[in-house]
Amino acid sequence: MELLDKCINLLKEKGADKSEVYLTKEIKQEMNIHSGELKLLRTLEEYNLEMTAIIDNKKDTIKLSDIDEKSIEEAVSEVIHNAKNSQPDEANDISDVILEKDFQDKEVDMDINMMHKRLHNFISKVETDYRDLVIEEAILVYNDKYDYYANSNGVKLSSNSDNYSFFIMFFAKKENKTSSFNYTFTCTKDLEKELLELGALSDLLEQSIEHLEPKNLETKKITGEVIITPDCMNEMLSFLLTHLQSHYLISNISKFQGKLNEQVLDDKLTLKTEPDSEVLANKSYFARDGIVNKNDYIIKEGVLKNYLLDLYGSKKTGYERGPSTGVNLVMENGDKTYDEMINSIEKGIILSRFSGGEPAPNGDFSGVAKNSYYVEDGKIKYPIKETMVSGNLFEMLENIVAISKERVNNGVTLLPYVKFKDVTISSK
Repeated sequence: MELLDKCINLLKEKGADKSEVYLTKEIKQEMNIHSGELKLLRTLEEYNLEMTAIIDNKKDTIKLSDIDEKSIEEAVSEVIHNAKNSQPDEANDISDVILEKDFQDKEVDMDINMMHKRLHNFISKVETDYRDLVIEEAILVYNDKYDYYANSNGVKLSSNSDNYSFFIMFFAKKENKTSSFNYTFTCTKDLEKELLELGALSDLLEQSIEHLEPKNLETKKITGEVIITPDCMNEMLSFLLTHLQSHYLISNISKFQGKLNEQVLDDKLTLKTEPDSEVLANKSYFARDGIVNKNDYIIKEGVLKNYLLDLYGSKKTGYERGPSTGVNLVMENGDKTYDEMINSIEKGIILSRFSGGEPAPNGDFSGVAKNSYYVEDGKIKYPIKETMVSGNLFEMLENIVAISKERVNNGVTLLPYVKFKDVTISSK
């Protein structure tokens, strides 16, 4: 906090009416697998400092990774100069919720030996159970993160949280056949479980091998049902959230403009943001605008309960600042098992990965189904290739067929399988 106080004082001396400073310090212990071999153990320590100055409602923000005295003084002069030459906006402001608080996550002891053991076990298991799988890259990291915020109104926040994260990119290869690559990320508080037990990792590895022999749809075009897996659902929800965040609401192009407390989606859908979740390994106690995040509903039984605005978006639109800006998503589970959802499909697919551009603002989307399967008469028939899916995401979310009892926790989200209808599926 001493460094942040110094920055606030320097910004004031140089002419800032209001100022805020955000500092992150991350200490990482990292192990890699490259081309199937355990390669690297290294320690990284990174700093990122962000300073904002407001002068006559004119604002600028500067970021720097070198936090020595000279770098900070030069950055202060630059941000003051830039702020004076920017356009005024009455919505430029800093938090006036005066609070001094330190947030501490339950600490885990970093265990290098256990990191090595889990990676070694992972490699051995892949070699015996997934013989056709090629690990392009895998990284296991212990993350120890410190966040500090201070502003000229007297707000002072700090936090410390730690966890392990595992990223892996992979594909399958057998003779002259190769599957498309896939990847996943999981985050966990400890290493009590083997890496293959985290998230949906074992299923994803199996899918890659099964996709060594994918098939085109026998019927070139169908309108059917789609089950979206938790990994893929995360991508779809990111588009939904853009309509609840500052840019779309300020620009007045949000699907949900002026819809607070109205039924906007299917009543089977309940979605929460849990920045201080008891079930997710990732924590996000406060945001860069100096306001404490809180667990709350985004959508409750289809009713829009909160926008996900930051302080600027709140000032600009007149709506309350959100409980968060959209971190740590938790969707409530449904009343059908995953198998029951499959059993009731006449014709459709299980969509495990979507490769396509961002949906249009009206929700229309079109892209390629990757690592996906064709389902007919309640049975998974075969892995598919060269298959397009298209539809309208809003119409799908307004007419959800079913949500699974099972959910996948990847440490950052907790999501179920979700089944939709009337999706166009076509093949070459």
